[in-house]
Amino acid sequence: MFSLYVAFQQLPLKNAAIVSGLLFGGVVVPIAWHNYQQVKKGQYTNFDVSNQKQRAQFYPILIGLVSLMTGLLLATDQPRPFCYGTGCVLLLLVSSYGVNRYIKASLHTALAFFLTWAIAISNQPLGLAMGIFSILIAASRLVLARHTLTEILVGALIGLLTGAGLYAFIA
Repeated sequence: MFSLYVAFQQLPLKNAAIVSGLLFGGVVVPIAWHNYQQVKKGQYTNFDVSNQKQRAQFYPILIGLVSLMTGLLLATDQPRPFCYGTGCVLLLLVSSYGVNRYIKASLHTALAFFLTWAIAISNQPLGLAMGIFSILIAASRLVLARHTLTEILVGALIGLLTGAGLYAFIA
């Protein structure tokens, strides 16, 4: 939703439609369909792939789709901030996949803290609000027993570092 909002606020309509189409048609819909099918088949225990071994199968698919999207954004000469943002999300996913061998980092928490930085680029008070919301997202992962405190902290660290990288490139 954040990407759609930013795309349609900051880009010409044609570019916003391309970015949005690539995001939803190239990543969101295929991942949602894939996860639905895997849950239906019993390959995944839940839609958000909370099992560490199942995530090992999930990450390559997600990383492949985000890599393709990043390449298409570059190939269609989209504005650099969007390319950088997608590249940083790709780095976040690769980092999460890398640590998944040892610990199941909270991807919800990582993405939330990444978005904190991404939002802060254009609106610092809203970025601060997202930071507070990120803490609530992290707490919810603990309350729902999807992650341990260590997994949440690792996810937060990954999100904060990749978000800070994006902030350094763009702000």
